[in-house]
Amino acid sequence: MKKDQYIPHEVSTRTCSQVINLIETEGCAGYGIYWALLEYLRVQENYIGDLQALSSLKRQLKIRQSKLDKVLYGYGLFVCDGKTFYSPKLIEVMKPFEDRRARIDAYKRNKENAKSLEINDKTTSSNDIVSFEVKGKGEGKVKGKKEEETSSPISSSSPMAGEEVAAWERYIDELQQEEQWKELMAMRTELRKNFYTFSPRIATGFKQHARLPGNERQMLSPSNTKRNFCFFLYPVNVTFKRLRKEL
Repeated sequence: MKKDQYIPHEVSTRTCSQVINLIETEGCAGYGIYWALLEYLRVQENYIGDLQALSSLKRQLKIRQSKLDKVLYGYGLFVCDGKTFYSPKLIEVMKPFEDRRARIDAYKRNKENAKSLEINDKTTSSNDIVSFEVKGKGEGKVKGKKEEETSSPISSSSPMAGEEVAAWERYIDELQQEEQWKELMAMRTELRKNFYTFSPRIATGFKQHARLPGNERQMLSPSNTKRNFCFFLYPVNVTFKRLRKEL
């Protein structure tokens, strides 16, 4: 198991009204099932679980389907769409962790890019050919690396920056083709059919958000981009509330 696979356990969990109702009705067994479900979601991509995959968890906990269904559907602790489910609370408490992991990934990527550039620069320097233009008797003019760089307007960092921007924008565009993801987001945002209608505008709004200072560094892979898009569309977030007013 990876070292970072943990769940922040807030000591105030039992004071939440939904959890209070759960414990009063289902007792400690219900509370245990709740945390077992959170543990399962924690290791799923984007913290979204498959309802059909819970049969093994049910056998492991030695509980009936009816007991599991009560915890899943009866207390508003999980959002289910018939095929998948997730916990709004888990997504909320994991947000700081995701931000920190994105910063670490960005740091590692920048460090690797800097090392690659350094190697390329050394290779270029070793391959530079110094030419001489003979003037008069034995007089020469050196045409070195500096003059060659002046004649070339291309910066070594420009293509790399362009590739990063193109990459995360491409990840966002690819999400528009994932019907299962769009169906889940339509349910989560409560936009229903309107989510499909406004999908291009929603994607544009997220791209604008992604271009804000520091946000691009959090989307260096398809999974990070999808996770940040999910957080962007989380109904209690300011980003989604602002977007919904603009739709």
